[in-house]
Amino acid sequence: MFILNILLLTCIIFLYFCIILLSSLYNFEFLKKATILLGKTKRKLTEKIENIELKKYGPRLTLSVHTISGEAYKDDDREGTIVILPGLDDSVFHYETAFNYFRTYNPEWGILGIDLRGQGKTRDDEGNIYSSKITLEEQTEILDQILEKNKIDSAFIVGLSYGGGVALQYAKDYPARVLGLGLIAPYVTNFKAYKAGLTGIYYGLSFYNPFYKMLSKYSLPPYFMSAKIKGRLNPQTNWTSQRMKALSKLTMGILDLNTDKVLDEMTYLPIGIHLLTACQDTVVPIAAHRHFYNRIPKNILKSFSLEDGIGHRVLQQHPKQASMWIHRLLLEYSELEKKA
Repeated sequence: MFILNILLLTCIIFLYFCIILLSSLYNFEFLKKATILLGKTKRKLTEKIENIELKKYGPRLTLSVHTISGEAYKDDDREGTIVILPGLDDSVFHYETAFNYFRTYNPEWGILGIDLRGQGKTRDDEGNIYSSKITLEEQTEILDQILEKNKIDSAFIVGLSYGGGVALQYAKDYPARVLGLGLIAPYVTNFKAYKAGLTGIYYGLSFYNPFYKMLSKYSLPPYFMSAKIKGRLNPQTNWTSQRMKALSKLTMGILDLNTDKVLDEMTYLPIGIHLLTACQDTVVPIAAHRHFYNRIPKNILKSFSLEDGIGHRVLQQHPKQASMWIHRLLLEYSELEKKA
């Protein structure tokens, strides 16, 4: 029995050294990822409430912005922070699976997910704010305040749909704070005009109607009500009348965004601007994203990825594909930094 125990212990030690040898050949990625997976319970995501002052509406009005954060695997090896901005009817609280994938594939990067004004739990605050729209200037100001409070000098910003529009505007207004943009099925100005057939022709002509935005204020509430009835809004949210109003306000704000103009004025970003487009996206047509990609200045590093088998809600329904895409982008950036 004693000899058998000795043999078993010898085999265990031998296997251990084999694993060490193999992991060294792969830059210790195996052991690093294994350690992260084993230590997940020690590195939980943290929910915070950031009180943001909305100066436009008076000094006493504050907005409780909710964030989810996760520290890098090793703070001393921290390469930066990935900021995630959700879609129009999404919330960062729907992205927990995506966050865990992000942290597994990008252990050296911190995570900060932000529900801006009119998103997630902040939708209920809209009853206290009398305005017809939530402007992108307000959203970028709130985003900048949050990064300042969290002592984040620069970040790689990932934006889905509406969040992509906010990310683009922020990169233009605060370029020094942005390492790069990862835009997933992002908003594109007049994207409905790229739809096939008569639908595209109708929206293409309507966009140049001087009363288009004025009429949108009245047409959006019934549009979103119809979307709710048809089950097209995010099913993880209980859509009260107050929350539906927030959707209209957000849409009215992003209608002011001219993505072509912003891209023309865009300056250098270290990681560049990268698009992930879904083949089965029924919201923003692929043709709109191709146009967006072609408008990115030539002096900015860029890429266009077309993913099959996924729809518009990429971060919520296809988190692994999104996180692997982000991982590839950041890995290329890290390799370029080492060579520089």
